[in-house]
Amino acid sequence: MKKPKIDAKQNQKLAELEEKLKRALADYANLEKRIESNRQLYATLTSTAIVSKMIEVLDDLYLAQEHLKDPGLQLTIDKLLNILKAEGLEEISAQGKIFNPELMDCVDVAPGNQDCVVSVKKKGYTLNGHCLRPAHVVVGRETPKN
Repeated sequence: MKKPKIDAKQNQKLAELEEKLKRALADYANLEKRIESNRQLYATLTSTAIVSKMIEVLDDLYLAQEHLKDPGLQLTIDKLLNILKAEGLEEISAQGKIFNPELMDCVDVAPGNQDCVVSVKKKGYTLNGHCLRPAHVVVGRETPKN
């Protein structure tokens, strides 16, 4: 069986169609990547919104535990904290550290080591490495000696 001869015009048309097919496949691959990226972004945003609301509840539970000293309440706090940690939540360790404006908000100053956190008024948290809520801290200022 003989192969049909393809003239130059048909060759050019074939090359154009192959190029269009390659572009369409590349566009489709890019679309799949974009859809997956958007899916991950939406999941992250949803998780962030839920965790943000849950840390407000955690704050309330800490306050209640401070006054009640109830072992059952402490178990509930620990359980909630473990769930949030599994989602990527980490407490910002601020007490005694150098003030870091990326992770902390200074709400007051007090006598103490210059630029060191004297006390934490409200705990701060990061979620998957990003600051979710900065810690509200009191920062030390050395008082000038007269």
